[in-house]
Amino acid sequence: MIETDILVIGAGLGGLTLARELSSHSGKVVVIEKSRSAGGRLSTRRADAGSFDHGAQYLTNRTAGFSGLLDELSRNADLAAWDPVGKDSAHTWWVGQPGMSAIGKSLAKGLDITYRTRAKSISRQDEKFIVRTEAAEGDGPVYRASRVVAAMPSPQALDLLEPLDPVFAQLRNVSMAPCWSAMLAFDGPPAQVPDLIRGQDGDTLALIARNGSKPNRTGETFVLHATPQWSRKHLEAGRDTVKAAMLEAMRRQTGFGQDLPEPIHCEVHRWLYALVEKPLDQPFLGNAQNTLFACGDWCIGGRAEVAHQSGEALAHHIISL
Repeated sequence: MIETDILVIGAGLGGLTLARELSSHSGKVVVIEKSRSAGGRLSTRRADAGSFDHGAQYLTNRTAGFSGLLDELSRNADLAAWDPVGKDSAHTWWVGQPGMSAIGKSLAKGLDITYRTRAKSISRQDEKFIVRTEAAEGDGPVYRASRVVAAMPSPQALDLLEPLDPVFAQLRNVSMAPCWSAMLAFDGPPAQVPDLIRGQDGDTLALIARNGSKPNRTGETFVLHATPQWSRKHLEAGRDTVKAAMLEAMRRQTGFGQDLPEPIHCEVHRWLYALVEKPLDQPFLGNAQNTLFACGDWCIGGRAEVAHQSGEALAHHIISL
C-alpha cells in the first residue's frame, strides 16, 4: 500500500496545476493518470505522416493567474504563438511546441505521477481513504491518502465520489458533450484551404484546423472536430463510417468538393467528454470535512485554460486549511 498525504486522480491541466501548487506546501502529493502521458485534452498524436493536436487546439490568456504559467512555458521553449489565416479572435493563441502535449510534459516534470493507472474505487478507512486501481496488466497499486482529488471529467468524478458523500450529487447538474476528432494528412497542399475554418449552424464540422501551420510542425496535416450534436448522434458509429463522413464534410465545408485530394493518412479519435455544455458555476467541489474534492474545466466552463483556474483555486483552498 502506498501512503500519501494527497492523491490527485487525473493529470490533465487541472490536476497538474493542483499537484504543482500543493507539492511545495502540503506534504506528499501523488498523481495517478489512466493515460500514458500527462495533459489530458492537451494532446498530440504522432504518425509517419506527421503530428496532430487532436484535442485542444490552443490556449488563450484571459486571467491574471494564467500569465505566470504561460511565461514559464515560453521561457522553456514549450510554447509559441500561433497566428493562423482565418483566426477569429483578438487574443493571442498559444500552442505547445512541437505539439500541444509538450505543455503537459513540461508541467509534469518533478511530480510523482504513475501512468496507465485508473482509479476504480474509493473507500474510507478510519480517517483516510483507500483508493484501489487497475493497470494494463491487472490490479494496480492501492493508495492510502488523507485527501483525494478527482481531477477528471464530471461523469467520471460522479461515479467515484457520490457513493462517499451526497454533496457530489451536484455533479449530475453538469453537462459535457462528446467530440469526434479526425486527423488527416495530404501528400501536398490541398488546394487553398485556410489555416482555420469554423463551422456554421447545421454543419457536421465545428472546426477545420491546418495543424501544419502551427510553429515547428511539418507536413500538410489537418485536425477536424465534429460538432457536439453530430458527435452525440454518431457516438457509437464505426470508425470507418466516421472517417468517411468527416472527410466528406471537409470537402463540403471548404467548398473544394472532389478537388480536395484523398488523404494519405486518416484516423479518428472519440473524446467522450470534450466540451462543457453546462458548468457547475463554482471553481471546485468538496465535502464538509475538506478531505474529498473534484475539480476541472467543467467547474467553470468554457476554454481549456479554465481547468488551470479550477486547479489553482482548489490548491489555494487546501493550502489555507
